[in-house]
Amino acid sequence: MAHVYTQKQDFYKGNRKNSIVNAKNKNAVIWYAKDAFDPSENLNGRRVAGASFLKGYFDHAEADEFVSLVNGRGGAEEFKAIAKQYGVTRPVRSVFRSETAKIFPLDSIFISTPNFHQQLWQRSHFGHNSYSVCGLTHTISTAAVMEGMYHMRHAPQQEWDGIICTSPAVRSSLEYMFDRVDSYLLDRFGKVPPRPQLPVIPLGVNTQDFAADPQLRAALRSENGWGEDDVVFLTVARLAPHVKFDPIPFFIALEAAQNQLGDKKKLHFVAFGIYADQHSEKVFIDAARKILKSVSFHHFDESQKQTVRKCLSGADVFAFPIDNLQESFGLAPVEAMSAGLPIIASDWDGLKETVTEEVGFRVQTLTTSGAQSIPEGVRYNKDAINYAQYSTNLSAQVEINLPEMTKAIIRLARNKGLRRKFGANGLKRAKSMYDWSVVIPQMQSFWKELSEIRTATSAKTLDLHPFAPPPMDYAARFPSQQMGADFVKCRACDENHTIRDLYVLRRYQDFSHPFEHVEVLERVFAAIKESGNGGADVKMISVQLRFNPVTVARCYVWLLKYGFIERTV
Repeated sequence: MAHVYTQKQDFYKGNRKNSIVNAKNKNAVIWYAKDAFDPSENLNGRRVAGASFLKGYFDHAEADEFVSLVNGRGGAEEFKAIAKQYGVTRPVRSVFRSETAKIFPLDSIFISTPNFHQQLWQRSHFGHNSYSVCGLTHTISTAAVMEGMYHMRHAPQQEWDGIICTSPAVRSSLEYMFDRVDSYLLDRFGKVPPRPQLPVIPLGVNTQDFAADPQLRAALRSENGWGEDDVVFLTVARLAPHVKFDPIPFFIALEAAQNQLGDKKKLHFVAFGIYADQHSEKVFIDAARKILKSVSFHHFDESQKQTVRKCLSGADVFAFPIDNLQESFGLAPVEAMSAGLPIIASDWDGLKETVTEEVGFRVQTLTTSGAQSIPEGVRYNKDAINYAQYSTNLSAQVEINLPEMTKAIIRLARNKGLRRKFGANGLKRAKSMYDWSVVIPQMQSFWKELSEIRTATSAKTLDLHPFAPPPMDYAARFPSQQMGADFVKCRACDENHTIRDLYVLRRYQDFSHPFEHVEVLERVFAAIKESGNGGADVKMISVQLRFNPVTVARCYVWLLKYGFIERTV
């Protein structure tokens, strides 16, 4: 039986003290590898979340001892040093992976990845029912993760194993993948084993680490010449358009908002983070220079003596316009809520749960359908395109509604009271729903459940293309809606930029397999423009140009994404 754990369930309230088992049954061994918990050498969300988890775990876990499973003495020393850094006074020990049976009396292993089929095979040396393995979702769009779901189902995976899903949308994606794999296995072998448990438990933060500081706010705004009436929009992320978010639509919305606000409010945009590479840096800087004529653009990172907390304190609104399958939860908005900032985010994946109407605005999203995204799935699986190309091509097929995003920017820019209201609600929500003091007990309750399932069940011998799905079928719950065959008519908008200008600005042409060629986009747009104010739907343009409807639909989403066309209703 698989459970969906939500923050509303009473299961998480008051059960810690009334547990009928000892703390050891609620605790788990941490599968420790520096790559999963140390963001200092290669910064990304997964490692930041891992480091945050360890701090929260040491602070809030109900545990008699802290145990790590390591590859050697170096890993054991690292884990011990981290525990000491966080002031741990309880016993700390490590077990070598070649001697996993020594984890006793603990009977669950926590590994911060959804891919642990190798660990399941390793467990078979000690007995399938010797302990449970619990994974955690981060990015789920890579070939390794999708293929891993296949390998898990034909590995000795048991129903007392589990994968913590950080959002209902991610859980839906994993269930879709398991359905796909199980269909294949049933057809081939006539049976499938029980599935792992898939609870929904969010990632957590140490909310106090992001508390707003009035002195830091004053310092940042003074250093940059921002008055208290200026409105500063902040994004904290790895600055990588191919695997995080495309900044161009948000820049277009910011500039449009500034034009509507006139001289009543001055808008500024701050990007805090590290550029993933020169390509990413060029996209951000060139786009800012080209589009942000009235809105100032600033880039900060730790090397410039700016801290995340300083930027969060100095900003007025946090923006997280994610349009990429690489993002699976979105920890940064929760950190921003911890600083009391209102949020503007895309209606995407885990953001659907974290960013409620009480804390900010979620902007509607539109993607192509599964069938329309098949080319990317096939090319990626065949190694015809790499992950950066795969993610970029799929990002190009995700629209964040520009008029709606512009309206949200204007509303928050004009209304300081609304910003304060959203910020106060966000801080309350972050503390009550996402602080590790709340999340760690949920994880421990799940580890306890795995232990109970295992001890009540006897181990048994485990007697379409399964891991290359159409990307937008796999992520069907990420967007607000998908492009259908009967999508409404669209008409051309006034052109502030040419299609070729933005295509080149976004550097799509640098990829050997772009999602569509610029000439195709231009032809589709020209045909829509010729249809006049009444507009045209995908079928009409397909017939007129004698193009495949899939091609036209993909072009529609891209043209909507950059504001070249708009819905007629």
